[in-house]
Amino acid sequence: MKSIKIKEIGISPEFDIFSYCELAGDNRLDQETLDELGERWDQWTGRIKAFELLNPVGGAKYLLIFMDQEVEQDIEEAWRESPVMGLALHNLAICMVMSAAQGLIPELAEGSCAPLPKPGPAIQEAFEDLGLAWSVEGTINRRFAVFTPYPYAGGCEICYLEQTCPRSRTKA
Repeated sequence: MKSIKIKEIGISPEFDIFSYCELAGDNRLDQETLDELGERWDQWTGRIKAFELLNPVGGAKYLLIFMDQEVEQDIEEAWRESPVMGLALHNLAICMVMSAAQGLIPELAEGSCAPLPKPGPAIQEAFEDLGLAWSVEGTINRRFAVFTPYPYAGGCEICYLEQTCPRSRTKA
């Protein structure tokens, strides 16, 4: 019997041009780029996955959102053809994952980070069941992903990356 219950969650991230521009550090986009971003958003909407991971022992719940590997391949191909478009699509994937997370955890929409908990062996096994692998550096084998407590349980003070994150608010 698996110790972690995995439940897929339906999501529908919404494209917010202002959030995208803030993330990308741009204050304007040309029409060609905007059209490409809109097309990719529509294509990628079916390639983003969200799961609730529940540990029945203790009741801890986590949210895991990630983009399919095909999205990473699309972005790599775009980088080869045009680094400018590659960067734009990279930022779009981040925006999509964060939009999905913010739709499920409203506190993240207030500019909070999604703190990364340290996954124990049971969570790592659940990752494997989903075709993912955890590294000791605090990453999974998807470039565009969020793994965080669900519902919101705090910020930097509970994050596995607290001491190494450049955005940490708890370091001296």
